[in-house]
Amino acid sequence: MSATSSSKPPRKPVVTQLTKALSYPISYWQYAANEPVITGALLYILTKGPPHIRERLLRPLQPLSLKGKARLDAFVSALKVLTVLGVFKKANNALNWLALKNWSLQRKGAPFEFGPAKKELVVITGGCSGFGYELVKDFNPIARVVIIDVSPLPAELEKLSDVHYYQCDVTDTSAVVATCEAIRQSHGHPTILINNAGIANKKTILETSNENCEKLFKVNLTSHFVLIREFLPAMLELKKGHIVTMASMASFLAVPGLVDYCCTKVGALYLTEGLRNELLSRYPGGETICTSSIHPSWHDTGIIKGIENFLEKGGHQVDPPSNVSKAVLEQVVKARSGRVYVPGSEVKKASLRNQPLWFQDFILKNVWKRKKREVVLETTDGK
Repeated sequence: MSATSSSKPPRKPVVTQLTKALSYPISYWQYAANEPVITGALLYILTKGPPHIRERLLRPLQPLSLKGKARLDAFVSALKVLTVLGVFKKANNALNWLALKNWSLQRKGAPFEFGPAKKELVVITGGCSGFGYELVKDFNPIARVVIIDVSPLPAELEKLSDVHYYQCDVTDTSAVVATCEAIRQSHGHPTILINNAGIANKKTILETSNENCEKLFKVNLTSHFVLIREFLPAMLELKKGHIVTMASMASFLAVPGLVDYCCTKVGALYLTEGLRNELLSRYPGGETICTSSIHPSWHDTGIIKGIENFLEKGGHQVDPPSNVSKAVLEQVVKARSGRVYVPGSEVKKASLRNQPLWFQDFILKNVWKRKKREVVLETTDGK
C-alpha cells in the first residue's frame, strides 16, 4: 500500500490550509525585508531621494505629530538594519557558493560526459525501488547504470539498455567488496556513486531489537563507507567523480519512533561533510571530486509504509519520489556539490536543530503529548 494509492487525495486539516493561505503574503513581505536591493533603495529614497518622491512616500507615514516623526525615524533605522543584514546574507551566500565549488570559479579536473554516448558509469544502491528506482530511469538515457540491491530487479528496469543488476546484501561487507570488483572487471570504474539504499524500523529505541538496529546502521551508513573506499581511489586518479549520499530531513531533528533512522541520517550528512574536508585537505586531486547530501521530506517510498494515516492526520504532504531523483540528476549533471533539500522549501526546517530546546519540544509536540503516552513495552529481569 502506498501513500498515494487512494482515489481521493488526503484532506488536509483546516488549520493547515489556513496557515498555508496566510503564509503567502507573509512570504512576500519576508522576501522584501531580506532583499537589500529593495530595502536599500527604499532607504535611499526616504533619506536622499528626490523631494517629490519622498513627499509622496512620507505622506502616509508622517502625520503632523511628534509620534509620527518618531515612527518615521524608527522605520528608517529598521531599514538600515535590514539593508546591512541583507548585504551580509548575500555575501554569506556568495562565499558558501564559492566554497562548494572548492574555492574555484570553474570546476577543476576532467569534465563529465553525460549524453547518448553514455560514457559515464553510475552505481546506485537500492536501485530496485523508491528513489533508486526513479534514479535508474532518469540516469539511463545519459549514462550506463549499475544497480546494487538485495531485492529482485523489476521487469521495467530489466527492459532498459545499459542497466546492469548485481544482487547483493549491502550489510555483508565481503559480498559488497566482491561485487565492486565484479563491476570494475565488467564495466570499468564508476565516476558516480549514489549511496541510496536505506531502511527504517519505525519503532522506539526499546521496541527495536539489537539485530534490527545493527542491520539498519549497516544498510544506511556502514555500507556507504565500504563503497566509498572501493570506488573513490579510481575517481581520484581519473580526476572526476561525484559521491551522492541519500540523507533525509531526519538529519536535522530526532523524531520519536525513528531515532535509529535519524542517527544514520545525521551520520550520512556528516559523512558527506567529512569526506569533502578530507578531499580538500588529505587526498591529492580531491578538489576534482563532488560531494552531495540529499535531504528529502516525506515521499511515497517504502519508508513511509504503515504511517500513511499519521502523515495524513498531521497534514504532511507526501510527494512522488521522482521529485527527488530529478533533483539528484540536476545536481550530478551540473557537477554541483552541497546539500539538496527536496522540496527546496525544506531548507528552513534544517535550522530546527539550532533552535532552543523548548521550541523543538513544541515542534515535536512533546509538551501536549505527554499525558497521552502509554507504556507498551515488556521489561526484562535485570539479574
